[in-house]
Amino acid sequence: MLADPAASEVIVVVDGSRDGSLELVERLAQDEPRLRPLFIENSGDMGARDAGARAAGGDVVMFLDDDGLADPGLVTRHAERHAEGAADVMVGYMPVKPSAHDTADNFALRIYAEEYEGGCQGYDRDPRSALQHLWGGNFSMRRADCLAIGMKNPGFTEHYHADRDFGIRCMEAGLTGTFDRALSAVHLHERTLESFVRDSRSQGAAGVLLARFHPRIVAAPGPAQFAARLPRPLRDLVHLTRRPRAYALVSPSLKLLLRAPGVARVRVLQENLARVLRRIEQQHGAIEQSGSLRG
Repeated sequence: MLADPAASEVIVVVDGSRDGSLELVERLAQDEPRLRPLFIENSGDMGARDAGARAAGGDVVMFLDDDGLADPGLVTRHAERHAEGAADVMVGYMPVKPSAHDTADNFALRIYAEEYEGGCQGYDRDPRSALQHLWGGNFSMRRADCLAIGMKNPGFTEHYHADRDFGIRCMEAGLTGTFDRALSAVHLHERTLESFVRDSRSQGAAGVLLARFHPRIVAAPGPAQFAARLPRPLRDLVHLTRRPRAYALVSPSLKLLLRAPGVARVRVLQENLARVLRRIEQQHGAIEQSGSLRG
């Protein structure tokens, strides 16, 4: 990003990490005045973005996740699209880079990549839907709009879909957004089984929060949503795990199966088991957030 002449400054927000990240950026900044390290205490993704926007000096701010690798000219292309008045919020493309290592947890990467590309196909059909389904890994907007709307919603307590909540709030404030594949970066996505499960649970809980904050736009999740398009036996299994005892038995069993060497070698079987586990964990997260699921 520093190689891009359109980048007047690059602010790296270190959100509570004490693994040497801050010290590394501080050393790099000694030779690069445009590089600005900023340390905050565990504010989450949107809190980190908000801190970066407040510290920025430019009229337009661009956000890139810490596992995003900018293509050459990314900042310039974002700046050009704003100069053209394409939209208030420009959402870029960030495809997942395939893993160079064949590990037992690669199913999480493959599933995420498939779901992300499915979301981008929705953007392609309707580029203006980018705000309603904002994915915040690579996007830009006017700094004044960031500060006026407020990137962090204090009541949105889940890490998943906090960017979507922000996008909907931008939409409700009258901003426009669009998706542009030319604004590209590479997503160096990595997830373990444990983080895959945490993400799935947070997705379900976040769905409840989105419906709570934006009921006219997002429908509250119900039992049918988590079992949709599954064969009858798997649909029944997902419904069964609404009961705490069944969940306590089925979820750990699926995790063990996913790690079994025989299953890990059969990619289709592993991915199908992971998708069922994801549905179960999403449902569990939604129940924890709402207390129950109706429908």
